[in-house]
Amino acid sequence: MSAKEKNKKLRDLINGKEAVIAPCCYDGLSARAIQAAGFEVAGTTGYGMHGAMLGCPDNGLLAFNEMVDALGKIADCVDIPIMADAEGGYGNAINVMRTVREFEKAGISGLFIEDQKLPANCPFIKGTEQISVDEMVGKIKAALDTRTDENFIIVARTDAPFEESVRRANLYLEAGADMVKVLPKTKEEFMAYPKLVKGPIHIGMYANKGINDGLTADDACKMGSYKIVTYPMDGLFAATQALLDVMKYIHDNRTDEGYTGRTIAFNDYVKFIGGDEYKANLLKYVKD
Repeated sequence: MSAKEKNKKLRDLINGKEAVIAPCCYDGLSARAIQAAGFEVAGTTGYGMHGAMLGCPDNGLLAFNEMVDALGKIADCVDIPIMADAEGGYGNAINVMRTVREFEKAGISGLFIEDQKLPANCPFIKGTEQISVDEMVGKIKAALDTRTDENFIIVARTDAPFEESVRRANLYLEAGADMVKVLPKTKEEFMAYPKLVKGPIHIGMYANKGINDGLTADDACKMGSYKIVTYPMDGLFAATQALLDVMKYIHDNRTDEGYTGRTIAFNDYVKFIGGDEYKANLLKYVKD
């Protein structure tokens, strides 16, 4: 599927009536797993990409060129649209213009830009400060004017406290953002946003944090404005725990035999990772 076809698919899904569920990947392998499970869209997690690539928290150390390179590899190995975390756009509105150009060329179908002061960081680690509304609106308009495909989705994220985030979200929608992303801190805020934000909302669901406990993606969609529902941490946390478990077992037992945790069989992994296609291409194109 071409990049333009992926972009059109994402736009059509957003315009549809169903919740768009987009678990978040952090590399090509996790993107393949999301596609294999049957999802039609994947997000990316800056937290996971920092962890997978640098072995550190989401602290803004992952450079722009590193991110573009990683996103290109992710987009190239799946046939579903990818919506990417673009941090704060990697600078001012002029930097945002380059960010949109490079993300589009990498095959990404949409991005979100946050209104944090740079360097951006994960709000679950450290409190955030926001740039002015005028500066953020400039970034949004620069992104809209730069994209070459109108189906490339521009999402404006606000990390501001609840009342201010509602005000900002509506201003960002007025500026032309395709949708906004908010970060509720309580379940009450989660339930209130759809009644107050006058446009589609991109929302992340987090297990066992008391924010969306007991709610499914469909429950969120039925509230009105929630349209894209991501699961930013599940793949990252499940994979990390599995690695910790099997490595500890090998360390303690000096062997991998007898490990009772879930793993994928060798042949199943080869099939999952595209071994059959690779073999077919060898037979078709590589002549001894």
